[in-house]
Amino acid sequence: MSNANVVEVEWIKITGTLVSYYFICRRKLWLHAKGLNLENVSGNADVIKGRILHETRFKRESSRDLDFDNVKIDFFKYGDEVYVHEVKKSKKFEEAHIWQLKYYIHVLQNRGVNCFAGVIHYPTTMRKIDVKLTNEDKDLLGKALVDINNILQEMCPPAKLNKKFCKKCAYYDFCYV
Repeated sequence: MSNANVVEVEWIKITGTLVSYYFICRRKLWLHAKGLNLENVSGNADVIKGRILHETRFKRESSRDLDFDNVKIDFFKYGDEVYVHEVKKSKKFEEAHIWQLKYYIHVLQNRGVNCFAGVIHYPTTMRKIDVKLTNEDKDLLGKALVDINNILQEMCPPAKLNKKFCKKCAYYDFCYV
């Protein structure tokens, strides 16, 4: 099965958040996908800061919060081609952010949109990262999507990570208490 076919079949239930969680914690991915969305109900300070940052930055952008199927893009700019923009609180999970943006670019391409690049904004550090989707990235993304689908088929969540960043996770109580 080609990558295009995998994405065409599976992208409907796979969100950018799940792609991001795949690169952070597969247990968090599984729990979130099964409806245990603790980030929206917890009083986690990092979640609240991120939500405030999203709501207050780039307000003047007319193309904010593009939401279709299971994709939610912060904003985009267009000319000859579309550029996807994501706003993030911290670069702590930069690799995951990059893959989330690459997933959005890939989904747009599969919908016939002329999109090959995007930008991740880290306003608190006044930093941005340009992201492009290459053919090699498409292969890696296709493998990740298959792996995500396999994780979602499991009856039990994957093992906890026991990483330093787990202490600040909205799912901490679920994993450690």
